[in-house]
Amino acid sequence: MKRKKLKRTTRIWLSVAATVGVTGVLIVGARQLASSRNTDLADSSDSITSFMTDSPVAETSPIRFEEVSAQMGISMEHGPTKRSRILPEDTGSGLAWGDYDGDGDWDLYVVNFAGKEALAGAEKRSNHLYRNDGGTFTEVGEASGVADAEGFGMGASFADYDGDGDVDLYVTNYGPNRLFQNQGDGTFVDVTEAAGVADDRWSTGVTWGDINRDGFLDLYVCNYLDVDLDSSVQMVSSGSSREEEEIPIELNPNSFDPQANSFFLSNGDGTFSDVAEEVRIDNPGGRGLEVAMCDLDGDGWLDLYVNNDVSTNKLFRNLGVRGHTPKFADLSTFSGTADPRGSMGIGIAEFGAMSDDDDGLPDLFITHWLAQENALYQSLKSPVSDLEYRDKVQIYRLGEVSNRLVGWGTALVDMDLDGLVDIAVVNGSTLEKRDDKSQLAPEPLHLFWNGGQIFHQVGPWAGPAFDGEYTSRGLAAADFDGDGDVDLAVNVNRGAPLLLRNESETGHHSLTVLLDAAPALTRGARIEVRVGGQRQLRWWVPEASFLSGHAPEQIFGLGKAKAVDGVTVRWADGSTTELAGQAAGRLVVSPE
Repeated sequence: MKRKKLKRTTRIWLSVAATVGVTGVLIVGARQLASSRNTDLADSSDSITSFMTDSPVAETSPIRFEEVSAQMGISMEHGPTKRSRILPEDTGSGLAWGDYDGDGDWDLYVVNFAGKEALAGAEKRSNHLYRNDGGTFTEVGEASGVADAEGFGMGASFADYDGDGDVDLYVTNYGPNRLFQNQGDGTFVDVTEAAGVADDRWSTGVTWGDINRDGFLDLYVCNYLDVDLDSSVQMVSSGSSREEEEIPIELNPNSFDPQANSFFLSNGDGTFSDVAEEVRIDNPGGRGLEVAMCDLDGDGWLDLYVNNDVSTNKLFRNLGVRGHTPKFADLSTFSGTADPRGSMGIGIAEFGAMSDDDDGLPDLFITHWLAQENALYQSLKSPVSDLEYRDKVQIYRLGEVSNRLVGWGTALVDMDLDGLVDIAVVNGSTLEKRDDKSQLAPEPLHLFWNGGQIFHQVGPWAGPAFDGEYTSRGLAAADFDGDGDVDLAVNVNRGAPLLLRNESETGHHSLTVLLDAAPALTRGARIEVRVGGQRQLRWWVPEASFLSGHAPEQIFGLGKAKAVDGVTVRWADGSTTELAGQAAGRLVVSPE
């Protein structure tokens, strides 16, 4: 008995010793691997598998785009001629579509900056407003009063904040933001101070909507980091065994404290009051980059989802309290969307039909930083809450394909008009080129074609523009040529904008839905189109991208069908409008 017990004890200790030994080897190996990598300059492709990144089906995709910026008259250069190796320069910028002159087609506003030199008045690179003249674009930024040559531009959003029938323009900057009021004659006036929406911090994404249902648009503004460019640039060693580098600490967002966001509540007279801290949606611990305002739980009140960089994302549920001051509940953790990754762009759509779980609520697609995967949060109704989500990015084959890249703007649109929502993502590294520190590393564009159950990355077959690589940031969708399909515009950091015209030949039809109502009714409205026994859902949230604004239209692919069975619009105040038997083409819906 003693001998057996001794043998058993010996085996246990040998097992423990072996475990400790193996663990020690793994720890040492992990430390050596970590020390050999420079997280600011490393190429992550050596640690990412190719699983789920290729699909033979992709070659059969009909999706095609042609880059037409030069022939359409859009010609500019983004950013300074010399990169200063500072974070604000590497982060921007976006662009936005809107019909500022009311002629029925979409005009394009492209945000720009001159960089650190501009702060000293040495160099000016203004924002551009391109008027759509039906076949070409004409640059009218300075003439219309929205060039903002003194600004360090980040994002832009068109919205009729004063309800006078023409769209105004809000521009975010590293520094003072701008609210340009449309005068109705092709010009704008800066009313930032008078309206009470001035913010001189580093602002990024914005969104509009009538949060308290008083009939007036409110404005939520993300603020990012507390960065002082007047301070000297500090350099840190990379610690890389491959090469010794010095990298500005200013390129790491973790080096800076976050800045609280602003929530400008309309006073009903063209002025606003910042009540973000009062209603506890100021997000003081978050490094805010983008935000979406949408009725996420289907209760008829607009909620907020805030993308934060290297800090936890926030979901603020609107509690539906009538009166001037709204109330919110932070359900980020409870809903399963308290994402701590580096979140940039956001898109909203319903993907439930792909997994036979069409609950009628919006799902969230979020782009992330290098080696963090993008996310697709699918909503799940439960007995206790209508705000629960599961990340289905791997199931839908959208995960590892994004691991090697840094994702920014996104558009959730039906690119081939087959009735299924596809996804466009623009990518661009924040890492510098190894052989030229004055340049950021470019990356390819992604187009994800919806195959019904999974997505296929079809960019390599979509046209010559997708053979190139870019340091892309903003992405905004619009049917700028009025032919019934979705086109795309991309703002390239320190490059020329891309205007991607949809040339997909499918024989499919579409229904373009536009809403003709007060802005407080349209922002966040839910549109349902029924065709062939199936339903498609979209939400009127133009700012869902990165620092950018999509055109305020919704294009529904009908496949071979030439008409829809019915259309239902649920306006932002909870009222509905029902239409039946609509033919393909354009449909303008007004409240009943």
